[in-house]
Amino acid sequence: MIKNYNFKLINNLIYYRIIYSVLLSFFLVIISLNNAKANETVDPYVVKNIVVDITSTTTSNARDIALNKAQRIAYLKLIKRLVVADQINLVPKINDKKIIEMISSLQIDKEKALDKRYFATFLVKFNSSKIREFLKSNDILFSESISKRQIIIPVYEKEGVMMLWDDPNKWRISWINLTQNQNKIFPIFVPEGSLSDIATINAKQAINSNQKSLDKILSRYELENGIIAHAVLVQDLNANLLRLHVTLTKFGEQLKSVNIQSFSIPNGNSEQALLDMSVKNVFNNILEEWKLENIIRFDNPNTISVSILTPDIKYFNEVIYLIKKTRVVEKVDVVNINKNVTQILVHFYGNSDQLVSSLQRNNLKLINKNNYWNIKIIDN
Repeated sequence: MIKNYNFKLINNLIYYRIIYSVLLSFFLVIISLNNAKANETVDPYVVKNIVVDITSTTTSNARDIALNKAQRIAYLKLIKRLVVADQINLVPKINDKKIIEMISSLQIDKEKALDKRYFATFLVKFNSSKIREFLKSNDILFSESISKRQIIIPVYEKEGVMMLWDDPNKWRISWINLTQNQNKIFPIFVPEGSLSDIATINAKQAINSNQKSLDKILSRYELENGIIAHAVLVQDLNANLLRLHVTLTKFGEQLKSVNIQSFSIPNGNSEQALLDMSVKNVFNNILEEWKLENIIRFDNPNTISVSILTPDIKYFNEVIYLIKKTRVVEKVDVVNINKNVTQILVHFYGNSDQLVSSLQRNNLKLINKNNYWNIKIIDN
């Protein structure tokens, strides 16, 4: 009787080990599939809408020149997108052959071939590993982190009158025009000024950072963060200048901060010209601040052990997918899979605070409890 019982017990153990191995293999296959899927999400290494129009001795020559030109334009746009502004001039000049080596694919969206002329719109996808290695080997500071979309509340003050939704708010128009050519790294959104917007927040509430109104406007558009851009127009008669003083106030879940900038233009130029110039400079400053906060610290590789509560395969799968699409993460190793808890190693660049904020942008909360790290999906 005892022998039969032992035999049955051994069979059960073998059976459970086989099941465990099969499940582990299944998990790892799913992880690989998700890693591939991650490449289909918003990718800072994809440069779109490269328009080239070339005339040459033959249509074939024009096409060849256009391809090379499109690839170089895309490369320069990518460098400007990723690299910190004061480092751009430090990026080594490279030839067309080197650029081609760092391109994964090139797509022609529209093309027209005429006699000795070639016109086309291109999409260029760069190899992130090769670009990373190129910048890293030349000690260039850059960031790949993509901000969640932020709302812009543009308050314009002129001759003592404050405007937000009122027409004409030329400051708001400048911001709307800026959004027509969205930046991949720091996407922004300007409300249309509907009746619901008007009922939610007004100019005075915005510049006073009325918490209730700001929370409502974020909730209305299902966003987490925003920036109040308060611009005051001043006629400086002594200096014969038109001046614009801009106060930026961050709100929402991000670190609250206030930043003041000033711009000027000689009298005789249009008010709209000053506003358009100021918007571009303000946004570039916002973008550079973001890059500096999210520089990939290749000189500071780190690893942490993280526990995932895994109620089911789908949840585990989603957590791993979100971790892997986080830009500062190099790789994820599955260490141990149990029924309810999975232990993983996350290899990343930078410090733990940078990892926490980067994961949060991908809807994950990394929690440190007495040096034991847990991770979970943030409930919307």
